[in-house]
Amino acid sequence: MINNKNDIEKIIHSGKLVEKLNVNSNNVNNEAYLYRWLNDQYVVRKVGKQYNLSTKQLVVLEKNIHIYYKLLKKHLPINLPKAFFTKIDKQRNTILLVTEYFPKGKIIEVKNVSEKVKYFKAIVRLVIKLASSRSNLYLNKLICSIDSNPDNFFIDSKNKLIYNDFTPPLYRKHGKWLEFRRRDEMHAKKSDKEKRYFTGFNLLLVFVNKIRIHLPFSDYLKFVEWLSNEIQKSHFSIKNNIGKFPKIFNEIYNKKVVDFNKLEKYAVLRDLLRFTLSFRKDLTSIQIKEIYKKSKKIKGVLYLEKKL
Repeated sequence: MINNKNDIEKIIHSGKLVEKLNVNSNNVNNEAYLYRWLNDQYVVRKVGKQYNLSTKQLVVLEKNIHIYYKLLKKHLPINLPKAFFTKIDKQRNTILLVTEYFPKGKIIEVKNVSEKVKYFKAIVRLVIKLASSRSNLYLNKLICSIDSNPDNFFIDSKNKLIYNDFTPPLYRKHGKWLEFRRRDEMHAKKSDKEKRYFTGFNLLLVFVNKIRIHLPFSDYLKFVEWLSNEIQKSHFSIKNNIGKFPKIFNEIYNKKVVDFNKLEKYAVLRDLLRFTLSFRKDLTSIQIKEIYKKSKKIKGVLYLEKKL
C-alpha cells in the first residue's frame, strides 16, 4: 500500500492501467481509473473539472478535501479508504485523488435483495448517528456531512461498509459552507443545498429516496415502514428533526392533504416531492430513476408536481 503522495506519479507512469471505471458525462462527475502497481490496485480520480476552477481555487479545493477526510474519520462511524493521497495536475487543471480499490464493489451492486437491505439498514443507522451526534452539530445543523446516495458506499474485503465520496467537501466551518458548485447545478439555490446536506431529516430523506431505485417496491415499502418504527422507538428529542420522519411518512403515504409549505422547514421541496412519488407502486425503478434525473433540472419541482 502506498504511503507517500509522490507515489501517485509512479502509479500512473510505472503502473498498469487496467480500465476506466466510469463515464464522465458532460464533465459533471469525477473520472476514475483503475491501476495496478506493485501487486496492489488503486483508483485514480480526476477531480475538479466539474467545478471549472482556477489553479488557485484548485489549491483551496485540495486543502478542503483533506480537511473533510479528517473530519469524516472523526465523525463518521464507518471506515474510509486507508490510502488517500492527492496531487494537483496543473496542465489538466484537475486534482488527482488516489485511494485503494475495493473489488467487491458498491452496495448497490449486491444481487441478493435481503443482503442489500441489510447493508441499507446499516447505512441508515450511521446516517442517523452522524446527524444526531452532539459533537457534529453547530446551531442544530451538521458540521460534517456526507452525500448519502447509496452509490457512494462500498464493501471491503471483510464485507464492511466503506464510505468513498469526498467531493464536494461537505463540512461547515463556523457555520459556513464553502461550496464548490458543479456545472449542472448553477441554477440551484445554495440555501436548498445546505438544507439538503446539513439537516438531519433531509439527509435521511435523500438516502431513502435513492434506495427506491435499487429495491423492488414491496421491499422498499417494508424498509420505510421499518425505518419509521425504528425512529419511533428511539424517542428523538424535539430539537432533532429526524424524529418527524414517522409522522411525515404517515401523512404522505396515507394520502392525507399534505401541506408541503409546512414541511419545507425540514426538507427541500424537491426531496419531499420525490418521497411522495416513491410510493407510486405503478412506477418501476427505471421510471423512478428517470423522474429523479429530470427533476434535477431548472424546472424540476414543477415537473415533480405534475407527476403527482
